[in-house]
Amino acid sequence: MSSFNEFTLAISAIILVVTSIVGVVLLSTSVFNINASMKKTVNVIEKYQRPYIAININDTNLIIKNTGKSQAIIDSIIVNGTEKLNQFDGKTINPEQSLLTKNNYENQEKLTIEINYHSENRIYKETLPLR
Repeated sequence: MSSFNEFTLAISAIILVVTSIVGVVLLSTSVFNINASMKKTVNVIEKYQRPYIAININDTNLIIKNTGKSQAIIDSIIVNGTEKLNQFDGKTINPEQSLLTKNNYENQEKLTIEINYHSENRIYKETLPLR
């Protein structure tokens, strides 16, 4: 075989190897970018679809409302760190649904409510200062 043919084959092999390596690197980078994009998309969808429990107080009622887009199951509601509202444990609250309970919190200067609830996928805990 002539030296020109050997040289041409060597150059072709080097080009083929370099092209393969560049292709693998670009493919790997694309897969990582797609994975990161999918995680962000799932997080945005989850934040949009999750339940959000809001608690308001008026003159005579404590109003618990699900302002989110999915159903929530209440695990516990604790007022001022000590008083537990057992009547709501295990209650399901649908989107835009409200639950009412009579309150006797007019004389309390500071009112903080801790609510634990869950959806199909996650557990949530929120502390809401009302006064």
